[in-house]
Amino acid sequence: MALPCYGTLTAFLNILWMITPKNGLGVALLLAALAPAHAESLVSDYLRTRDAQELGLTLSSYSYQEPSVSVGITAINYGLEYQKTSLLSDGRFLIAGIDYATGTDRYSGSGTLDIPRYYYNGKIAIGADWGYRSGIISPYIGLGYRFLSEIGGGLRTSTGAVMYDRQSTYFYIPVGLKQRSLSAGGGVLESTFELDYLVSGNQFSGLSVMNNFSYSNSSDVNNRQTSGYGLNASVMYKRQDGWSLGPYWKYWNISKSDLGTWTYTSGSTSVYEPANTTEEFGFKALYQF
Repeated sequence: MALPCYGTLTAFLNILWMITPKNGLGVALLLAALAPAHAESLVSDYLRTRDAQELGLTLSSYSYQEPSVSVGITAINYGLEYQKTSLLSDGRFLIAGIDYATGTDRYSGSGTLDIPRYYYNGKIAIGADWGYRSGIISPYIGLGYRFLSEIGGGLRTSTGAVMYDRQSTYFYIPVGLKQRSLSAGGGVLESTFELDYLVSGNQFSGLSVMNNFSYSNSSDVNNRQTSGYGLNASVMYKRQDGWSLGPYWKYWNISKSDLGTWTYTSGSTSVYEPANTTEEFGFKALYQF
């Protein structure tokens, strides 16, 4: 029995696509099965980056450690995430996104204390799609900014130590890779891995709060940070109804800062920000529109 020519089959499936748009993946797979020579391009086309916006919620556990001075912070974070993807020419794309998280830090060091804290992180990156037999790989590179604020000024720990406001600012270069492949149930599995190279950082310590206690003319301190890196990873299951669900991981490893000078009425002393790590494990649910 003679098989229909490929052109006729393509026309038929295009009609089926228009009649049942939500079954686009099934059409692509059927066409790939009937015309093996074209399978690679069809699967790749279905998985390619598209214009989209995503908005959703995040929930995570958060841990900050300064091992050299035995300081630790743990928290549960609640957050929001937004990302916009815009197609450019020749298979390239632009990603712009921001995420925000907040929680109450459980400080442990010079006593214990609960401290409000939030951070936000924004990045913009350019990338390109590269198709292979069963999926798409999309490398990207860009610029990022992270700001964290811990609001502890004037609070006292369980041992009476005075706390102060802390603000961390990072400028970094994100270099990442997304991989997308077809998954069971008609969805898409998207894995992301990203290395964040620290370009410059600043640690603000609001030590002027000491003026309200046993010091006077106490100055705030800024410490410059020039060495460190971050890692990001996620695995998201993208459903046909627009929802994406999956776990994520964030990690920062920042080296000891340079020395800053803290001055007060009776003298001055050099202070620094110890080497530290931040780790966050979470789950997020995003909706594409």
